Amino acid sequence: MKLKLMGLNAGVVAAAVALGACYTEEPEAQCAVARAVSDGSTGSFAATFTLKAEEAHPDRPCTQLTSEPVGLQKYFSREPAAPDTVAIRTARMGRLTEDFEDRVSSESAGEPYAVGALASESPGPDNFCDVPELSVSRLDVPAANELPAQSFAYEWSNLRIYNTPEIPGTQFVADLRYTENGCSAEYSVKGIWPVVRCATGGEPNEELCDPYPNPDKGRLRGSGINPLFPVKCDPVALICVLTGEVPSESKP
Repeated sequence: MKLKLMGLNAGVVAAAVALGACYTEEPEAQCAVARAVSDGSTGSFAATFTLKAEEAHPDRPCTQLTSEPVGLQKYFSREPAAPDTVAIRTARMGRLTEDFEDRVSSESAGEPYAVGALASESPGPDNFCDVPELSVSRLDVPAANELPAQSFAYEWSNLRIYNTPEIPGTQFVADLRYTENGCSAEYSVKGIWPVVRCATGGEPNEELCDPYPNPDKGRLRGSGINPLFPVKCDPVALICVLTGEVPSESKP
């Protein structure tokens, strides 16, 4: 009987070890998109728009995009076999939609959000989650009385969201073709979460972008920006934006 008990105990131990191995195995990382509320909206990223090529006429309306908040949101598919999607919309498109709401109908205005499917559930070897193709974000405004028709379109592509434990879906890069009333220009776009305002008395204040508190200057809290992100206060948009090279681009 004693030998049987010893054998039973050994079996229990072996089973426990096997179960422990199962539970300690790390789950596969999932593509995440930062979505905590920031700057009054869900998933706000501080984005910079850089023209891809020198424009012959830099004063054209389509070449005037500057730094602004951009909203991203991940949507989980109800169908197990279907990929999850990501939606993106600029703050400017949101304002335009509100400005022209009396002249457009929901059926003809277009969709202010661009939506695309994630290429995979998990980040790739370079830690990016890719959304290679997205629908067009568009606003078409008909002529009214003596007011001319207006059209605005954001054609996003190559949306890539960086995912690591240090940068968990809080940084993105993308390409953009922006069209305004027939004028088109192409941009490279970079964004980081969260949106942090950096104005004091209407003037840029670089200290407000500092991720670390400074009690000596009365700042008991940091900006909330990841210290890995090199940032500055954009003098026009008055939000903290990326500067120079992004860590994830130089060290994938």
